[in-house]
Amino acid sequence: MHVQRTKENAMNGTENCEITGPSRSGGTRRTAHDRGGWLKPLSTFRALGLVLLAAMSALSSGTAGALAADYAVYEEHSPETKPMQPGANLRALNRVITQMGDAIHLDTETGIVSLKAGTYRISGVSVLTYFDAQADTDGRVSAEARPNASYAMLLHPGAASRDVEPLALGTVSTANMDPSLLDAILTFDADTQIMLMHQAGRDVGGIYLQVYVDGSDKHVMARLVIQKLD
Repeated sequence: MHVQRTKENAMNGTENCEITGPSRSGGTRRTAHDRGGWLKPLSTFRALGLVLLAAMSALSSGTAGALAADYAVYEEHSPETKPMQPGANLRALNRVITQMGDAIHLDTETGIVSLKAGTYRISGVSVLTYFDAQADTDGRVSAEARPNASYAMLLHPGAASRDVEPLALGTVSTANMDPSLLDAILTFDADTQIMLMHQAGRDVGGIYLQVYVDGSDKHVMARLVIQKLD
């Protein structure tokens, strides 16, 4: 075996020696210079990985900042027992669960939501129930074998008419506490107002929008989740 220190290595103080001669296995020994060659790609990959990690962190921070702009969650609790009326019924959103920004506002007296111009994702749920004040005193409800079909919808105030196309429709449900689900992306060119409504036909005897029992109003019958996208 022969070890040779190059003149360049001697001058810069490195120990990159060239080692020649057979290895114990009978093959040719790889020089330190050759070994450094295949390590270079690993260094490159490591550097690229750090760059990618930094980019992902920046993207994550930017997304979190965007989500935190304007959003709100509103609910309808049950401070009273309220029977449903024929046709479309307003969901009386009366609780502000969370609120961020000034683009979204709920009037808890009317249940009407005001929105500034922009694009929004609006998700909602609306529930109806049958209720018998005499029989349903044990925390249970009297479900019907053939319940009314129903659905929720988003409308502008004053537009509750069969001739007006809703802003968004909820999924078909029944009055047996089966929720109608709504999920839409809507763009408004000017400031506007919206309301969540629910209809179950004309014959709605025994169907209720709210039920107050056991001294508690924490029976959530409707919810809207609103997020401003731009």
